[in-house]
Amino acid sequence: MDGAIQTADPKSPAPRLLVVDDEPDNLDLLCRLFRRGGCEVFPAVNGTEALRLAREVKPDLVVLDVMLPDINGREVCRRIKANPALVDVFIALISSIETSPDSKVAGLECGADDYIARPIANKELVARVDVLIRIQRALTARRLAEERLAQLNLTLEQRVIERTRELATANEQLRAEIVAREASEARFAAFMEHSPAFAWIKDERFRYVYLNPRVCRFLKRTLAGVVSRTDYELFPRPVARQIRLHDRAVLERGVVVDVTENLADGDSKPCHCWTLRFPLVDAAGRRYVAGMAVDVTEKVRAEEALRALPHQIMAAQETERRRVARELHDGVSQLLASVRFRLQTVEGRLPDRADRQLRTEVTKAKNYLGSALQEVRSISHNLRPRELDDFGLVAALGSAADEMREHAGLRVECHLERLRKRLPPETELAIYRIFQEAVANVFKHAAAKTIEIRLAREANGVSLSVSDDGRGFVTGARRRDNAARSSLGMVNMRERAEFIGGSLVVKSVPGEGTTIQVWAPVALRGKDRRKP
Repeated sequence: MDGAIQTADPKSPAPRLLVVDDEPDNLDLLCRLFRRGGCEVFPAVNGTEALRLAREVKPDLVVLDVMLPDINGREVCRRIKANPALVDVFIALISSIETSPDSKVAGLECGADDYIARPIANKELVARVDVLIRIQRALTARRLAEERLAQLNLTLEQRVIERTRELATANEQLRAEIVAREASEARFAAFMEHSPAFAWIKDERFRYVYLNPRVCRFLKRTLAGVVSRTDYELFPRPVARQIRLHDRAVLERGVVVDVTENLADGDSKPCHCWTLRFPLVDAAGRRYVAGMAVDVTEKVRAEEALRALPHQIMAAQETERRRVARELHDGVSQLLASVRFRLQTVEGRLPDRADRQLRTEVTKAKNYLGSALQEVRSISHNLRPRELDDFGLVAALGSAADEMREHAGLRVECHLERLRKRLPPETELAIYRIFQEAVANVFKHAAAKTIEIRLAREANGVSLSVSDDGRGFVTGARRRDNAARSSLGMVNMRERAEFIGGSLVVKSVPGEGTTIQVWAPVALRGKDRRKP
């Protein structure tokens, strides 16, 4: 192995690998290979020992042979995945015997994160292990971050509840103070002076008649400079407009309005406030709008960070796919092609009377290298298709359809409308990844004979649909655990569609096939309202 196993954070500990193989030579080779890459490696020769070590060391990744003397590798995989303490452990099944598509599907269905068929070049094996470790650590970091954010959100919500209780108490006190103004002005003023919340009162023309000191400090004005003014004189027009809308609802309908508002303009730092407005009537029958507010900017930021986290993870995954694809194409592929060329040269220089077995072995080696080269190029293409970067979405979809016609054994109907110009890169990538996931679901679950791919232009965007005539499934509220295997794929497709501001629709009827349709918006500028 020429390179080392990489991690997202150079300061993070070395990857921990559990390598399971009952063949001593294979086990020794794999252990030496990964140790040279900087991994902490734990060997095991059977399934029982693998389960014990998995519980003890909690590795990042288990490289697990399918054929073991005591417990089948797939059963070991199921037991590890069923252990809540090993939720972050990734598993790569490896086999030189069970290499058929059905064997790979069976391995992935039992919970494996990858299925590696032998023989495999050392560099490719290291690259695939590298990718699995990166994804495992990214997903682990995401889970931990979500737990931290959930805890922070819970704490913030608790604070809001506590502040709400304080505001409810303050509201009752405020009503009592207004009714008995002469007897309680001193207590009211003292309360408002030290209140941690914003508080104010406006008359029927929405002019301020009272503000507590915290509001004055926020506006950076004196009380005399604010009284008798309206929000349009104190805030930017968009902010004043939303405040007036809520004040009018309180005054006209006599209801309590509970909203969250941003009191900053577009050039200022956000200031999100949870605001409670309510009507007031004094002894003379005059109506007022009173309100109190609590700054919840940090809670809003935490919620925004939580919503943005899946998009950041998808961006990191695409960056890593691009890097691995480039390394496979420019590194491993070139090396394999060079070695194959040299073997071809050797084969051509062998004399006619050369040993037949030698000639046969050279030819086999050349053919094996050709197959390995094709496999590496296929992996590189699936990770990051060059057509997508160089020629755009239409070319990439057409190339994928041609490849399915040639290798998948399906009848492929492809209807791709030409686009006047290329879509934004993030839109093309999201649509293509959704297409890949949809096609993968057809291969895994549909048992279809025909697949139809349709890309259509629309007035305000583009739509892509992938339809098949397979077995279909139950959608919506009637869907049960038999569809749980594909639920993660559906979630990924929906997240990608939402990331580009689009939408995803899944239509399926048992026995009548499935259609997955994604729509993505395309922004139009100026007077050019034509289709993309």
